[in-house]
Amino acid sequence: MTCTEIFEHLHQNPELSLEEFETTAFIKKILTEEGIEILDLPLKTGLVARIKGTAPQKGNKPGAKIAFRVDIDALPIEEKTNLPYKSKNPGKMHACGHDIHMTVGIETAKILNQKKSELSGQVLFVFQPSEENGKGALEILKTGVLDGARAIFSLHSSPLLEVGQVGIKEGAITAAVDLFKIIIKGKGSHGAEPQKGRDPIAASAAVISALQTIVSRNVSPTDQALVSVTHIQGGSNWNIIPEEVLLEGTIRTTNPETRAFVSCRLSEIAKNTAAAFEEEASVEIENAPPCTNNDKELADFAWKTAESLGLKPVRPEITMVGEDFAFYQEKFRGIMVWLGVGKTKPLHNPKFTANPKSIELGAKYFSEMLISY
Repeated sequence: MTCTEIFEHLHQNPELSLEEFETTAFIKKILTEEGIEILDLPLKTGLVARIKGTAPQKGNKPGAKIAFRVDIDALPIEEKTNLPYKSKNPGKMHACGHDIHMTVGIETAKILNQKKSELSGQVLFVFQPSEENGKGALEILKTGVLDGARAIFSLHSSPLLEVGQVGIKEGAITAAVDLFKIIIKGKGSHGAEPQKGRDPIAASAAVISALQTIVSRNVSPTDQALVSVTHIQGGSNWNIIPEEVLLEGTIRTTNPETRAFVSCRLSEIAKNTAAAFEEEASVEIENAPPCTNNDKELADFAWKTAESLGLKPVRPEITMVGEDFAFYQEKFRGIMVWLGVGKTKPLHNPKFTANPKSIELGAKYFSEMLISY
């Protein structure tokens, strides 16, 4: 199959996190036909392929073990494009460019397999499941397959960059992600007799307003953080004051100190504001991926490689989206590069499209980086 046919097949057949069974089988079939080794790992979905170099080793030192990670899951979005190869699966769509990522990964593996004589080490191709729920990287790490890796590389589609542009930046490029759940417990009563109850709806409104002061009044204007309440649930009828109200949302930060502070402050505000209404607030905060941390040396290396191939490297702004590639970077030096796929609708938009011309450029770029490194 050509890279265009592979891309269109993947786009037409999206699968959600931890459901990527057919996607995994498809990738495995293509790589196996190319004679690329598939490692036997305890993964329900996703896979890791290995290419061992045949070039002579320098001295008595074994060649480097490095990795290239791409993600394979789709999103629960109904596609609204007019593409001739639009999703065949209702309510599912590759709206984050993972179809581009997989195809670049496959094509890069093909190139390296043909150039094994230029490699003295080994390259692991990680086709990772479940990035969208932030847990797939941890499943890969549990297997131990990456232990001893010297570096890990990855890419992400960017609808802010034209084809031929790559976004490269040292340090954080995506935010740390935390999820919070607040339950405000009051006392139910008739809507006509509020004095006989403790209204959790009124308390929740005060909590929501107060939470907005964390970023505006407790975090430095030169720092980056946000607190968003995204889900409110409470009440059952127009004339009943409920017993409790549920609030859910997300915290996004770009440095560990601010991350810890904002979580602590959110809990204090929720509990103390509820107490002012003679009510109780319970707070749960779940830590998802930390912020990415691109290695400086790898960023410089990626920039020079892009220039040598005639690509146009640019320094992107930090985005507050999350990326579980950060879990790998806690253990290995790594870099994620934004790959321009043409300026289009935002990621996670039902009309997002990616220009497949970016695939060949991406494969050429990453194969050159992996071989050179």
